[in-house]
Amino acid sequence: MGTKNFRDLTTFRVGGKIKYYKEAKNSKEVMAAVGFAKKNNLPIFVLGGGSDILVSDKPFDGVVIKFVGSKYRVSNIGLRVLITVEAGMNWDDLVDWAVENNLQGMECLSGIPGTVGAAPIQNIGAYGQELKDVFVKLTAYDIDQGKFVKFDKEKCEFSYRESIFKKKENWQKYVIVDVTFNLIKNGKPEIKYDSLKEYLKLQNSKTPKLQEVRNAVLAIRASKFENPKDVGNAGSFFKNPIIKKSHVEKLLKEYPDISCRDNGDGTYKCSAGWLIENAGWKGKTYKSAGVSPNHALVLINPKGDARASDIIELS
Repeated sequence: MGTKNFRDLTTFRVGGKIKYYKEAKNSKEVMAAVGFAKKNNLPIFVLGGGSDILVSDKPFDGVVIKFVGSKYRVSNIGLRVLITVEAGMNWDDLVDWAVENNLQGMECLSGIPGTVGAAPIQNIGAYGQELKDVFVKLTAYDIDQGKFVKFDKEKCEFSYRESIFKKKENWQKYVIVDVTFNLIKNGKPEIKYDSLKEYLKLQNSKTPKLQEVRNAVLAIRASKFENPKDVGNAGSFFKNPIIKKSHVEKLLKEYPDISCRDNGDGTYKCSAGWLIENAGWKGKTYKSAGVSPNHALVLINPKGDARASDIIELS
């Protein structure tokens, strides 16, 4: 094991020094790293791609485990394909592979940073698709029990940007080592969002293929989100609030242009970006942190010198 700094491992480019850092290539190395931590009574932090977390600037006197295995295996079942992917694979590399092989189900999730293993924790989603739509099961190492366990979709308790893994009692309790997805051979792409429909319309694409949808999503994301390689950020920092229809009706009377989407269950998802922008915070800075001038949902570390506390206070 070596030492590292969270600043070099997270897309926000903030975070303190790590006492012990281990990149685990397989399940045995995960168990060994956990065993070392337990033997020495050290705390454990499980890290994915570092693209969806904000870490304290204080030193971490424990063991950080990053699973980096990226192998996969494929099973064909009629018109469907089951693919089991090790948790260390880059998420967008998986989406790219699926689209190239004409497998439908995750094309709208193109361009989302991070690893396959981290995706179920957040139940990542974009442009009308969510991870849960193609999720089958995952394997994880239970740190407390010292054994590998399986989670199916029901057990994961997926909801809007939530899962069982984000609950307080389960946070940092598991090391996800592989995830299985269910994709459709030669399936037609799903196009639910107006912005995506409009972009494809401008490209004169009446019956777009999966690759065209992926390209469109990547282009839209590039116009909204700063590249973490250029400007420190973790993508969308805020969740869109879910509110009742009666609340939406009241808001529309005062703010007729408020952006809300009907969820079809009596609730509406309102745009947090619209709320922040109309509160006057888009493009503003606070200490060394800021709100992106391109997308109000994104908090940024514009000069690379922000502290975690700056970002927390701004949020």
